[in-house]
Amino acid sequence: MTEFVIPSEIHRSDILRYAAEVRAADGEFDGSAGLGEFDSYSMWLERLRLLASDKAEKYGCYRTFVYLAYDSGRPVGIVSARITDDSFVSTYAGHIGYHVRPSCRRMGYGKQLLTFAADLCRKNGISVPVVCTDPGNLPSQNTARSCGFVYAGEVNYRNERRILRFVKE
Repeated sequence: MTEFVIPSEIHRSDILRYAAEVRAADGEFDGSAGLGEFDSYSMWLERLRLLASDKAEKYGCYRTFVYLAYDSGRPVGIVSARITDDSFVSTYAGHIGYHVRPSCRRMGYGKQLLTFAADLCRKNGISVPVVCTDPGNLPSQNTARSCGFVYAGEVNYRNERRILRFVKE
């Protein structure tokens, strides 16, 4: 059974192994709450604490809750929920981000992550959660559809990047 936990210092070695696996597999950290952008686990944790706090907006961020998904004692994914009604998020970024560990893909974890995040959004006042994805990310699109999200159109971000939007009514 998948358990969702808030990242902390006790998860350090698990998440460093997770990150090493991602780098070795495809290097794609999209949806991992910025895990691939930080030089240290401590810096990543500090960022997550800021995002979850009431101070997030003061620093130009959206309040965001991040969870690790564990199954059988190892992390299988990372999920985040942006708790804001900001139009940029609902149009270009989405309320939900998720990342499935490469060795755990195609095992149903993406659906569990997305369902958990959609519920978290709703519990925090986001009545219509949005998932945004790149047109080439068919696994994410299929996961969104399997969780009851429906295609809501395509937008162009600064005429540089196409983004597909999925919403759950």
